[in-house]
Amino acid sequence: MLRKGELEKIREECEAFETWRRISCHVVADLLEACAACGMVREKERLVRCYWCPDVYFCKEGTCARQHHVAAHPSVDFWPS
Repeated sequence: MLRKGELEKIREECEAFETWRRISCHVVADLLEACAACGMVREKERLVRCYWCPDVYFCKEGTCARQHHVAAHPSVDFWPS
């Protein structure tokens, strides 16, 4: 049998883990974003935000920026991003 003190310690530990789980999900979500062209989830620092679309990110490396601009902004596709 568990003593009353041990049971209270387990409850506190469970509450701390639950609080950390709720908070850490939001922290991780703020650090990650998906590329609009290839769909890969990356750190925001490895992505570039589209100048014309408020919530669209694409990979800094590769052809994702070009793919997005061809599909969404064909009139400005030739402009460097």
